[in-house]
Amino acid sequence: MLRRLIVNADDFGLTPGVSRGIIKAHREGIVTSTSVMINMPYAEESLRLAQQEAPDLGIGLHLNLTAGKPVSPPDAIPDLVTPTGEFLDADALIDRLASVDIRQVKRELTAQIDRFMAIMGHPPDHLDNHHYIAARSLQTASLFVEIARELDCPNRNSAARKDILDGDLAGSYSRIHGKEKMPQLIEELNAILTGGGVSAPDHFTGSFYGDSATLGHLLLIILDLEEGISELMCHPAEVDDELRSVSSYNDRRADELAALVHPSAREVINSSFVQLINFGDLK
Repeated sequence: MLRRLIVNADDFGLTPGVSRGIIKAHREGIVTSTSVMINMPYAEESLRLAQQEAPDLGIGLHLNLTAGKPVSPPDAIPDLVTPTGEFLDADALIDRLASVDIRQVKRELTAQIDRFMAIMGHPPDHLDNHHYIAARSLQTASLFVEIARELDCPNRNSAARKDILDGDLAGSYSRIHGKEKMPQLIEELNAILTGGGVSAPDHFTGSFYGDSATLGHLLLIILDLEEGISELMCHPAEVDDELRSVSSYNDRRADELAALVHPSAREVINSSFVQLINFGDLK
């Protein structure tokens, strides 16, 4: 039974401490991939640091519509920003997703891709998205798949029925569409995200988070991996004051980092015959 694992650290470039923690989790631990928030002030210097200190780290793009300032001029994407020119927070955007001008969403996502390519000189090795925004509506799902297909770029597979039914995704779908429509919508969403001709891992887990960001839970995830390619999402960081000021998920990131660099994580991967890869290997 062949089991391969991508360990992807989200939010690269969010703060210097986040980027340092991700690079440490790669160099000293089991992280193989990261995705950068290209609209953040520290994104470019973080990417330069990764090129110097972590040349084997796979780097994708964490497409973002809910944190910080957009890459596009705010007046070009009025549906997505506050009067001060910053992105709406996740709850505010989710509540209006059904009515936003999808052309504005495409304009901003294209600007983020262009900025990544201007800095790195090549496309991202994969796409994923902040706050699961691609899975929050059928029109955003279709757009994200279209963009990935145009770039010939692997995508995160967050379309698993279990993932959609769990947690805040279920809540947001109920608020937007009503509970009675959820089964049909989830079926349509899965079809869009998995049937668009875009390569993606077979499985996805986002449970290494919050109170479950422990070494014990990480080892159980590795031991229980299914056959095929899995992605494990994580958020390691060296916690700094700036992280505490911009994210409610902060101190737990240090717990994730400690688990990801613990020798037991590598030992269980080796003893379980799990192969660590990144998204570039999907192509």
